[in-house]
Amino acid sequence: MPVPVKKERKQKLVIQVGIVTCLIFFATLAYILISDYSITRDAYLSSKNEMIDRDIRTLCKRVKHNKLLPWGLKYWREHTGQMDRGLTSEEEEMNARMEMEDIWISCLDGLTDPDTLTKTQQWVIASRLYYGIAVNLANTDELDYSDIQLLGIIDEQKVCLYMDQNTNDFEHHPDAPRDVIIDYPASEHSAIDKILSDGIRDKEKTFYELYHDPEDGKEYYIAYKPVYCEGEERCLMCIRYDWSDFYDQLLTKTRTSMIIGLLVLILLNGLLTLFVYRKAIAPIMKVGKGVQDYMKDKNAPAAAEKMHNVRAKNEIGVLADHFADLATEIDRYTEEILTLNSEKERISTELALATSIQSSVLPGIFPAFPDRKEFDIYATMNPAKEVGGDFYDFFLIDKDHLCLVIADVSGKGIPAALFMMASMITVRNLAKQGLTPARVLTEANEAICANNKEEMFVTVWLGILEISTGKLTASNGGHEYPAILGESGEFELYKDTHGFVLGGMEGVTYKDYEIQLKPGDKVFVYTDGVPEATNAEEELFGTKRLVQALAECKEGTPEDILRYVHASVDGFVKSAKQFDDLTMLCIMYKGV
Repeated sequence: MPVPVKKERKQKLVIQVGIVTCLIFFATLAYILISDYSITRDAYLSSKNEMIDRDIRTLCKRVKHNKLLPWGLKYWREHTGQMDRGLTSEEEEMNARMEMEDIWISCLDGLTDPDTLTKTQQWVIASRLYYGIAVNLANTDELDYSDIQLLGIIDEQKVCLYMDQNTNDFEHHPDAPRDVIIDYPASEHSAIDKILSDGIRDKEKTFYELYHDPEDGKEYYIAYKPVYCEGEERCLMCIRYDWSDFYDQLLTKTRTSMIIGLLVLILLNGLLTLFVYRKAIAPIMKVGKGVQDYMKDKNAPAAAEKMHNVRAKNEIGVLADHFADLATEIDRYTEEILTLNSEKERISTELALATSIQSSVLPGIFPAFPDRKEFDIYATMNPAKEVGGDFYDFFLIDKDHLCLVIADVSGKGIPAALFMMASMITVRNLAKQGLTPARVLTEANEAICANNKEEMFVTVWLGILEISTGKLTASNGGHEYPAILGESGEFELYKDTHGFVLGGMEGVTYKDYEIQLKPGDKVFVYTDGVPEATNAEEELFGTKRLVQALAECKEGTPEDILRYVHASVDGFVKSAKQFDDLTMLCIMYKGV
């Protein structure tokens, strides 16, 4: 695995701490200034609300008592921009007549509908109403407002400016707009937007907004109150209060506070950064230097002394102490590892020697009997660990009798290997005495049970082949069924009679059985490591797959058969770890 390239890291903690604290201080300062600005502004404007609300209510009462107002609003709207032209001679004459005074009073009392009058009479009535209300607005000089207006809402973009505070003062304000349609977008006037959304459900409510007039650059606090709002006609009284002076003072105060706050911020940030450097960064750099020195020279006492010299009465000092302890512990652990590695190497050497000894004990030279043409034999043993508990054996008792043994000891590793060696020697010595297979297993069981303090046991299949006749006499001590290739031409499991395992209980007797082999017949014996081989899905190889593998290689030599079966097991198990020893033996009888 390639070693990742280490990137050089720069020491930027001071800068990072400074930036973070600066942002925190700046955000806090901004919040305080914005809050102070909003609170001061709102408190100031709220203090004006009572005065403005009182004045606008008074103005609305002056206008609302007139019953002609609904008709007048409609008439003024239809004659936009004409109401300030004055009266013609004909209209002056009409206005001077006594009957006109009666008509005016009748219209005011609601007895006469102005729409039934002549156009001249309507103009005179509309003019009288217009200037009557204009006089009321003009007599408000004592009120300290920049403007007082009577507005009619047309839609979300425009309003009709019926009149303002200067409507009746033609001489001094000849250019003042009167009775005209002006742009008044609701998007720029929040109160108008609320009035349109509200539908003026509460006719006593006063609506307020803050407005910056781009024409004169001033700040206004504007109040609107419904005067008439029936049908399509919506008339509002509008009062503009100029609070530019206070606004300018508020901005000046805010700017001054911002400058002072920034200076304080810089000072505090510098002090905090210095504190962080002395209490955190400098000690951390000392710890880092001590770590680097230890990595170079692996001198734990020197590293511990450097760590103890770190003057930091906080977590960094604790970290330095922990690293000093760690360096000492690493030294101790390194010594233990070296000792363990030495011991491991010794054990590995001994295990390798044990593996070599075990391999040398089992017959491992093939062909085993090159001068004997009557049979062909091959066997293998693959332990799950360095040494195994399985064993096989074959040897000539005399010129006409060949002994075949395959066995599986309980357990694994060194104990199983030692038990295997003892069992193998016992079985071999008894078989060479010319005893029958059953007698050999019976005597071996007694010998093993006599000195079996660890209560281990071994399964054994033992067969003696009479070479001249092909008669195979065998006995099974709790071992797997052998597979026989005989007259059927296929390998089949021979369900022989099982005796008890050797070493499991004293006084057990075993039985012989005979199989007549003909030239070309084969006998395959194995340990349970073959059928119990397990793949990653914890599925067993099983005897069915074993018989199938034997069927696929039945024409081969014993060596070919063992290699094919082993490959089949490996292909089934794949990457799963070998759990048990894998031992097989196969003999083919060729005849005399």
